[in-house]
Parts: sequence; C-alpha cells; structure tokens
Amino acid sequence: MTRALILVCLVVVALVVACSNEESTAQPKVFNLTLLPQNETPPCADAGVSATGTAQVTIPADDQSVVVNVTYSGLSGPATASHIHSGTPAAAGPVVLPFSAPLDSPFTKTLTASDYLPGTGTPPDFASFVTALKAGGAGYVNVHTADCKGGEIRAEVQ
Repeated sequence: MTRALILVCLVVVALVVACSNEESTAQPKVFNLTLLPQNETPPCADAGVSATGTAQVTIPADDQSVVVNVTYSGLSGPATASHIHSGTPAAAGPVVLPFSAPLDSPFTKTLTASDYLPGTGTPPDFASFVTALKAGGAGYVNVHTADCKGGEIRAEVQ
C-alpha cells in the first residue's frame, strides 16, 4: 500500500511538472547609481561644493532600450550635456548614448538603437553595448556644466 501511494504521488508530481506552462520570464536589469564629483576622471576642480546626483538605469527585459532617470543638485551651473559613455572607472570614454535636451533635474530619457553612437573602442552596435552594460563596468553616466566641460558628476553603471 505504501509503495503504491508513493508511486501515485511521484506520477502526480511528474504530471504537474510536465504539464506546467510556466516559462521563466526575463526581468529588467536595474542599476541605482550615485553621481559624485570625485568619480570623474579626472575630477573637476570647479565642481559645485555640494554637487551630487542619482541615476537609475533600467534595461527592460527585451534589451531594446535603456531608460535613464537622472536627478541632480548643487552643480556649478546648469547642465550643458549628459549621457552614457562607454568605458571603465579608470578613464574617460567616448559618448555612446547622448541625452537630448531638456536636462533640467529631474529628467528621464529612453534610448534605443537609433540613439547609439559607436566609436573607437566601443561595442560595434547597441545590442552589444547593452549586453556589456548589463554585465556592469562597461559604461558610466555623467552630467557636464560650463565650468566642468569634461563632466561634473559621474557614476559607473555597475
């Protein structure tokens, strides 16, 4: 009797598993970043004393876009540019995903393959860059001002 009961239970479990339609669904990749003057390479001597910011970089599950929410305060002046660069913490890298105006804090930008600017040393296309970005350490977000043309605040996407 016990053997029959165990066998029936095993068959029921096997049927439930085999008939399950549940597929694993991909999840978006979300990075929460703190933008700081000391993260710039090199740091800008003219950065605002209380310059700081946050960025949330979200790569939806379909990998077809990158959504960036940026908030900042205390900069030396109005933001003149902001974007995602390809590169590592050790060096400045080329812009690959520029953010269009307006850049008043806070702002949200949705970037797609048509926004991608490949360059020397960057992944050849948007899909390759998104793959590298999702792995972490392949890019960074920064905000530029007139006093800090190379960037005032920065955070690595990792």
